[in-house]
Amino acid sequence: MSEVSEEAHTGQHSDCTCCKQKKDFSVPQEIIDAVTGGKLVVFACAGISTENSNVFYWNLIDEIKEDVGISDDENVSFANAMGAFEEKFGRKELLQRIKKRFDYAEAFPELYRRAVSFHRELFTIHTVKEIFTTNWDDYFEKECGAISISSDEDFRFWDLPQRKVFKLHGSVSSYGSIVATEKDYKKRYKQLRDGAIGASLKLSLATKTMVFFGYSFSDNDFDKIYSFLKKSMGDAMPKIYIVSPNPKDPAKLEKYNAIGIDTDGTFFLSKLKEFLVKEKKLVPDENFEFVEVGLLMIQKEHFKLGKEPYILLENPESLYLASYQDGILHAFERMLTMKKDGSYSCPCYVMKLIESYERGKKLGRKERRYHDVAYYEGYKMGLTYLLATEETREYFPMYYLYGHGPIVKEEEYMELSKKAESLHKAAYKWAKGWIKYHNITSSDTVFQHTPFA
Repeated sequence: MSEVSEEAHTGQHSDCTCCKQKKDFSVPQEIIDAVTGGKLVVFACAGISTENSNVFYWNLIDEIKEDVGISDDENVSFANAMGAFEEKFGRKELLQRIKKRFDYAEAFPELYRRAVSFHRELFTIHTVKEIFTTNWDDYFEKECGAISISSDEDFRFWDLPQRKVFKLHGSVSSYGSIVATEKDYKKRYKQLRDGAIGASLKLSLATKTMVFFGYSFSDNDFDKIYSFLKKSMGDAMPKIYIVSPNPKDPAKLEKYNAIGIDTDGTFFLSKLKEFLVKEKKLVPDENFEFVEVGLLMIQKEHFKLGKEPYILLENPESLYLASYQDGILHAFERMLTMKKDGSYSCPCYVMKLIESYERGKKLGRKERRYHDVAYYEGYKMGLTYLLATEETREYFPMYYLYGHGPIVKEEEYMELSKKAESLHKAAYKWAKGWIKYHNITSSDTVFQHTPFA
């Protein structure tokens, strides 16, 4: 068991509701093994979306019951309340009411940040490739780069390498697919029993470690899901984990063959990530913040091109400086754009990319594609920056001379550039030839290397 503590994370004396849910807990070894081995499956429900009390202080079912005239004292399930609303106001109004709730949350950045806090904590855990959810929102798609699979027809995307989210109860991206009423549930669970999504759920449960987030034992969805799985798998139904504040009902834990972990779901992920970073299996999230800062720095330097002393007509060697900086820029931009799918949070993946650009450099030199060599060097340097320590980032080289290589200080670049022709005569000649071939006459012309070699 791995012990984790909230004290340093939240403050020992915090009284806010959110912080009170961030409790000390032990991570079972099975979960650690699963997440490091790519066999951890996330199952998410309402508690990690808009139905979290940190987003709205009232639940959707409270709205629905009030509109229908169902008192709080009446023990009516979510599905039956939704069915009563549909019967009174129609299907269209029911779907509009659901949409309105999501629209409201997304209209206020603070509410939206709260609604997606779990998703934003999850996305960098690159080993989590499968997510199952009963939520209707599209937050896993937006925040985790997941491909949505809400029908058997969507299985045409199954063999794509990206993360997938299986929408058991439909999606706001297709309101016709939403499962809300008891009638919807009956139809959907027949589809799950006979279809590919249900088969995938059972296979994942049987072969991987499944952790449920955002459920409470009073959650009608949980009962329906568990009953479906239990009926389908019988005695082969494996042990599951439930991460939720206060899952302390021993009878129900036994009923569900579950191990309860008493803490907040987002906090659980944050502490799990601390372990992965410590084991060098995960790039720290803050490294992407350093990349954002680095991007601004290299952009500032890149804007100097076309001006003294970087005028291409007078200084052909600046062609390679431009290529090099383009490589860094493109690496930074791609990492920040693609970070949601978690791939750049995998140190091994980044190292393989670095190796591939090193091979590209060797081939470029062989084929005398000097501008590509400079670009590859820059791109490789950008990738290296993501893995660098705070100390080494101070010495990040933003300048480059062909025949010498990356340079940290501008003063050093300026001094060495006086010898640019002698550093590599062939490359210098190629740059002059490019200027002549393209009939460059404007002093502010800047060479630009595309993201293609």
